[in-house]
Amino acid sequence: MFEKLVAAIDSDPDRSVRVIAAAAEMARAFSSEVLVAHVRDLERPAAMVVTAARAGATAPAIHLESEEEAKQLVDSAVERLREVGITAAGKVGPGMGSTARELLGIASSFGARVIVIGDRGSHVTDVLLGSVAHRVVHLADVPVLLVR
Repeated sequence: MFEKLVAAIDSDPDRSVRVIAAAAEMARAFSSEVLVAHVRDLERPAAMVVTAARAGATAPAIHLESEEEAKQLVDSAVERLREVGITAAGKVGPGMGSTARELLGIASSFGARVIVIGDRGSHVTDVLLGSVAHRVVHLADVPVLLVR
């Protein structure tokens, strides 16, 4: 049923650990192959960045992620899965477009039967702008497991 699954991680260490743990549990239960996917965090043009802060507030700091940082994040998660006997590989998306659409493209090319992704929880900006997890849930052609 879920012979191939994508574990979509981000740069939040706690959320990523929870996603990998859930993916490992599913992989053991269904003898799944896991693809750990991460889309790089890159600077967006100013016109694409919308702030939900009050007037005069300082814009949030933006962490730009190098290819090496992204690869290291994915390699570490893949290694954790392999250590517990799960067949796993990794893929880093370039971060050149919509993160949700890049993740869905990775999942589709892998032939994923389910996507495991972390959810930040309820934030005002998620309601106004939509989170990556929210978009993945609504655009995916396969089941999506949200991990909190």
